[in-house]
Amino acid sequence: MSQRTFRKKYLVIDDANALDVNNLQRKVNQASKHPEPVLRADAPWNLDTETICHMNVIHDEGVFKMWYCVGHYAGEGHDGPNKLAYATSTDGIHWDRPELGLVEINGSKKNNYLIPAINVVPAIINDPSDIPERRYKMIFAGGGTDSAAWARYHSPLNLAYSADGLHWERPVHVNPVLRGISDDCFSLIYDADRRKYLLFTRRVPNLPRDISMYESCDLVNWEDRGRVIVPDDRDPPEMYNLYYMTPFRYDDFFLSMLSTQYTSPVSETYDSFHRSPDYPDTRMGQVDIQLAYSRDGHNWQRPDDRTAVVPCGEPGSIDAGGLYPAHNPIVKDGETWIFYVQQRNRHSWWDIQERWEREQSVKDSNFGMLARMPEDRWVYLDAGGEEGCMMTKPIPFAPEEQLESGEEILVNADASGGAIEAELVTPFGQVVEGFGRGDCVPVTSDGKDQPVRWKG
Repeated sequence: MSQRTFRKKYLVIDDANALDVNNLQRKVNQASKHPEPVLRADAPWNLDTETICHMNVIHDEGVFKMWYCVGHYAGEGHDGPNKLAYATSTDGIHWDRPELGLVEINGSKKNNYLIPAINVVPAIINDPSDIPERRYKMIFAGGGTDSAAWARYHSPLNLAYSADGLHWERPVHVNPVLRGISDDCFSLIYDADRRKYLLFTRRVPNLPRDISMYESCDLVNWEDRGRVIVPDDRDPPEMYNLYYMTPFRYDDFFLSMLSTQYTSPVSETYDSFHRSPDYPDTRMGQVDIQLAYSRDGHNWQRPDDRTAVVPCGEPGSIDAGGLYPAHNPIVKDGETWIFYVQQRNRHSWWDIQERWEREQSVKDSNFGMLARMPEDRWVYLDAGGEEGCMMTKPIPFAPEEQLESGEEILVNADASGGAIEAELVTPFGQVVEGFGRGDCVPVTSDGKDQPVRWKG
């Protein structure tokens, strides 16, 4: 009879597995940015008036697949809708943009476009619960027309599905599936435990911005579950706009990359459209990427430490303005990969307009980027220069038939500046003989699966 490895992971994102915590602060880790952009608006068919907007990335069948928007700007705002483009990669760093021959632009089909007019990048998932012909699901908003813009509508959201992610079927008798709830970014995930689709978007009216959730069994009929995450008094006064969030499943959690926008607390729109000669040199208009988490997908929280998982760069850098996370961070080869679009300019029309007037091009204003962090290191417990301790809830042992050679306790930690020691106690607080702290061999290294050992 073959034996299987029994492995249970305890993340310290919250206190669900802790009975007592003393002198330990929960802190957020920052991902390491890849030094160069992984995607630029430099395909032969890209114009000087075009740049990369948002993107959606899936790792499927050993291949990275990216759907991204190409936005158009020629002064005085966005002239026309975005186009949806497609790229693939075997390593996540070098991307191929195949000539798909699906959309004619400027008299040619030699491009990688899938849809000629779309609002923002759609929310695309690989749905294992459905038949192969509907393997990929998309919730998207149309590109709009002048008459629709004049009517001051908010984006109706629509459904499409595909077998290959390139050719999309739009069920005509159900679209749009949602009206009047979204003005811009949104995200979609499938909760396999409850067999439901969860859509996260901005409620309208949308100032100040926060995130609401809608739930469906069939992607056609949706239930409004209300606001799920809003800024709070732990944020600085100017950080009260949550631009959008991109949830994903991660072990026992739903995690999300959260785009947090810094805006004037006095007037939500003034700093976006006006710049006076004495405009303050503050964070106004910047957008960084923070962490949110949930145990059930409905009740969302943010760590007390609001350190950005991916922060904006220094003034003058290519990511000094705003960062917009792609859907679906990916765990690969012991790392978490976070794709995002960075903006040189801040989230403000005057900043975009100044760049256009100066360079007559926006191709180098936005780039597709990548940040990485070691797997399972979203947050950590830090004792600083003192000693701290945590008592966990009882840890269940594996069934005997699933053991290979006894049980191990492994820690994922950077103990290179100190030491981690452990002891085993009974539910009554009695130290198990031979497994006390004095018997423990200290862990003093930095690593993921470091075994906790006792001298005996």
